[in-house]
Amino acid sequence: MQQETKNVVFTDHALERAKLRKVTQAMMVSAITQPDRKQPEADGDTKFIKDIQKRNVQVVATYLNDEKKWLVKSVWVRGEDDPEPAGKVALPKLPWGRMLKMALGLIGWILGLMRSHSSNRSRNNKR
Repeated sequence: MQQETKNVVFTDHALERAKLRKVTQAMMVSAITQPDRKQPEADGDTKFIKDIQKRNVQVVATYLNDEKKWLVKSVWVRGEDDPEPAGKVALPKLPWGRMLKMALGLIGWILGLMRSHSSNRSRNNKR
């Protein structure tokens, strides 16, 4: 479902991100119509950047030539983390990759001990 403001339409994703990040449709329209900067993206989209109320609002949109409108795909505020959803407890950020590597190494070591122990038992049984 798209909502429209002037010559700007929003994807559901953009509206969800905007709500989560407390960015209004007016802020997104302002970033597009009066940007401080704009940058072309490799895929043909345009990133509009505007400081609004001491927040660095960044809007990614693509121009719809047939409709003569901008389609806003996403929005975020640079330097701000997304808030945790209500009722969800934030877990501390841990170096999961390193922990996984250590766990797999430990499993390999245990399997090696088991093989070694197993081969020692079979040699002892043959004597």
